[in-house]
This record gives sequence, structure tokens and C-alpha cells, in this order.
Amino acid sequence: MTHPFVSVIVPVYNVENYLRGCLDSLLNQTLQNFEVILVDDGATDSSGKIADEYAKKHKNFKVIHQENKGLSGARNTGLKKAKGTYVFFLDSDDYIHPDFINLMSQTAENEQADLIVAKLQHTQELYHKIPAGLKLKDIKIKRFYRPFEDYLKHKELVSNVCVKFHKREALGDLKFKEGIYFEDALFTTLFMGQAKSAVVLDAPLYYYYSNPNSIMRSEFNEKKVLSYVTVIQDIYTYTLIYQPSFLKKVRKDILNKRVKMTMNQAVRKQKEISECLHLFEVMALSFKDLYDKGIISYDGLKLKHRIALALLLKGNAVAAHKFMALFGS
Repeated sequence: MTHPFVSVIVPVYNVENYLRGCLDSLLNQTLQNFEVILVDDGATDSSGKIADEYAKKHKNFKVIHQENKGLSGARNTGLKKAKGTYVFFLDSDDYIHPDFINLMSQTAENEQADLIVAKLQHTQELYHKIPAGLKLKDIKIKRFYRPFEDYLKHKELVSNVCVKFHKREALGDLKFKEGIYFEDALFTTLFMGQAKSAVVLDAPLYYYYSNPNSIMRSEFNEKKVLSYVTVIQDIYTYTLIYQPSFLKKVRKDILNKRVKMTMNQAVRKQKEISECLHLFEVMALSFKDLYDKGIISYDGLKLKHRIALALLLKGNAVAAHKFMALFGS
């Protein structure tokens, strides 16, 4: 069987304690038909030197050193250099099953799909060598031929980009929006709108390490609130223009969900009461603007989130904060 060439893009920033495990999981792949593009995004620890070390030893590893642009900027740099038929984004503190690229590539060859998706396995273990030997014939496969509509209906089509093979041709000029957090949701929504087919492998092949120092687990702040607002606005605008028949569904299942997530994460991850209150004040202004423009609504929200949103829309950030703090997220 001819396997498609794959570009593995690994953004690298201050992950000296995890990077070797991530890269060793690539070296231990049962199929080696891929290039690895390591983007040193201005790391201030030894991550960049570790990347150079692997590139010197392995000819399919390449390193790009750049000033810090954030995760999106690093991924975009990698995309510019990618030569593969498929592109895979691997986070530098995670690792993959030794059969990951083989199984994903076989599926890509068999199905010729624009998107191949594996299951994600959360782990608190650092990388350890995992036995190979999984066979594609033993894995259940699910096919989707209306990716945007299916993305709204089926949980298997997750927003995480790290568990996916994206066909380079289907990506076109799509890039990650820079300067924000939570860029995966925006990128995936836009990609689903231009993809023609997707396939999901029912197998946990990607190991997502619960890194206490990761962006997702770090303190919630104003930039993260405004990032959610940006994601909501951009997804709404895209849907309004290109997928208007799904606007109600998108508002309920994607946009309003981000409203809920913003309130939840502010309460969970910002321990300073004064700062958390400030975040609710930012939400009050931002959500009022989104609501007045018809971008968000109460649709799909549980009662506690409806009450909190109602308080925010009335400009009562203090009451909304107290309510969420009392009744939890």
C-alpha cells in the first residue's frame, strides 16, 4: 500500500521536561513516512536546543527558530513549510501511539477523506514506550460526508486539531487566528465548512498529557475572556455568510456554549476574587454587545447559566459573579 506523506507540525515553547517524550513517540512510529517540523517559538528554556539535537540526528526532523508568536503563530509557520499530503499538529507535551501515523495514513489512503480523526486519551503519565501492533481491520470506522452539519451533530468530530490528519489541499489558505486563545474551535469550524468528507477511528491513539503548566490549565484572565468573544464573533460571521441555514444550531451548540464556558472558567480558574469580578465586568460589556447584535442567546443554556447571563445583560456583574460562585460551574 502507498501511504501519503505526512507533515507533523510541533510548536515548541518552554517544554524541556516533556519534549523528548513527544519526539521519541514519533521516532517509535511503525511507519516513518513523515517529516517533523519543529517550530521553536522563542523558547527561553532548553527546548530549542533539544529540538536542534533531534534534527541533527534524524534527517526527517527540521527546526525553525522564531520570535514568540504564540501557538497559532507557530502552527502557521509550520503550515508554510509543510510538504505533506496530510498535516498533523502534535502538541509538544503530548505523545502518540506507535501505530498512530500508520493507522491514520492507511485510513487516509483507503478513504481519501479530507479529515481523519482519532480518539484522544487523557493521561497524567509522562511518555513511556507503548506496545505496537494495532490493526486497522480491528478498529471501528465512522464516515461523515457533510462535515459542517455532522460537526454540529456528532461529538466524535471534536474541535481539537491535535487528533486529526488534515488534507493539505482541503486546508487551502486557512490559517490559525493569531493573538488569541481557544483558536482550535474557530479553525475547526471553518475547516469543517470547506471539507467534503471526514472519517473517525474509534481508537484512543493520541495521549493528551495533563500538563499543570499548559495554557488550558493556567489562570483565567481578561485576554482569555476576550479570546472567547473573538471566537464567538468570527464563527458567527462565517456561519452567517457561508452556512446561514445552520445559524440557529451554531448559536445554540457552539456560540452559547462558549458563553457558558467563559463564565465557568472564570470561576474555576481565577482564584483572586477582585480579578474574577473584573472578568465578569468584561463579560457584562462583551456579552451585552453580542446579545444586542443577535449573535448569542439563551438557547441551550442550563437554568443557572441563563440566570447568570441575564444578570450580566442587565449590567449586574457583581450579582452574576456571586451567583456563579455560589452555585458553581
